[in-house]
Amino acid sequence: MSLDVDENIKRQVKEIFQHMENIVYVKLFADKDRCLTCAQTKEIIELLAELAPENMIDITVYDQEDNPPEIQKYNVERFPTILLHGEKEHDVVFTGIPSGYEFGTLVEDILDISARKVTLKSENLEKVEKIDKPIKIQVFVTPTCPYCTSAVRIAHKLAMANPNIIGEMVEATEFPQLAQKYYVMGVPKTVINEGAVQFEGAYSEDQFVEKVMEAYKKA
Repeated sequence: MSLDVDENIKRQVKEIFQHMENIVYVKLFADKDRCLTCAQTKEIIELLAELAPENMIDITVYDQEDNPPEIQKYNVERFPTILLHGEKEHDVVFTGIPSGYEFGTLVEDILDISARKVTLKSENLEKVEKIDKPIKIQVFVTPTCPYCTSAVRIAHKLAMANPNIIGEMVEATEFPQLAQKYYVMGVPKTVINEGAVQFEGAYSEDQFVEKVMEAYKKA
C-alpha cells in the first residue's frame, strides 16, 4: 500500500523540523518477506528524512533476511521495529507502524532527540534519573486512538532520560498474541517489566512516573 500523507501535514512537519538542532539516527528493523507493514514504515521514515533539513535524519535499514548482528544487539523480536537515538544511544522504540496519531508521536520524538533534551517536569526527571535497574515500558496503542500518544510520549521521554529504561510503543492490532498475553482490552494499555505493573488509560505524567517507580521498587 502506497503512503498517502496530506500535503498540509507535510508542510507542518517541514516547518516543525526547521527547529531541529542535531542529527537523529533512525534504525529500522524489517522483514520484507513476512512483514505486511515494513514497506510502508520505511516510506514513513524516508518521508520524514525528506522533510527534515538535509542530513539531519540518518536512516539505517536492517532486514531479517540478512541476519544482521544488530537484531541481537538491540534485542529486536518483532518487525517492523524503529529505534531512535542521538549521539548517545537510548531505547526509544516503535514496534509496529507509526501511523495515524502515532505519526505525530514520531515527529515529536525526533524533535526532542534532536534538541538533546528531555521535556519532563524537573521533579519527575530527578526521580527517573535515579533508576539503576532495567525497566521496560510497553504502551499498547492503535492508530485511531487519540489518547495513546500522550502515554507513548511519556514512555519515550523516560527512555531519553535514563539508559536503563526502554520505552516501547506496540501497535496492538499488528501483534495480537502479545496484546492477548497482557489482556489488552482497551488502549492505551501500559505494561511495565512484563506485567509487574500495568494500567489502562491515559495517565498524567506524575501518575505515570509513580507507576514506573512502583515497578522499580519491585525489580
